[in-house]
Amino acid sequence: MPQTATMTVGVQVRDVTGQKVVRAPAVPASSTIREMVERIIGRMGLSRNDVQGRPLQYQVRLDREGRHLNGAETVGDALVEGDELTIAPSIDAG
Repeated sequence: MPQTATMTVGVQVRDVTGQKVVRAPAVPASSTIREMVERIIGRMGLSRNDVQGRPLQYQVRLDREGRHLNGAETVGDALVEGDELTIAPSIDAG
């Protein structure tokens, strides 16, 4: 059995304003970034819908590398213990 299935990564996530900060001490390394975001936005009390009731999509910036993470990336491949992330709603101009 691969060890990745039981490994976890601890991260700190803040919203774009810096006012809401959550420590996620044991995110499964086999989870996708999208799955992690779904759990984190609930813990942070962030809205799941915009003012018109449409579902919001969130993007995550990995502060260590200064890049946005793809939702399909796995936590174990993209993150290391102690990483700091910034979460923000995805804004589509239209």
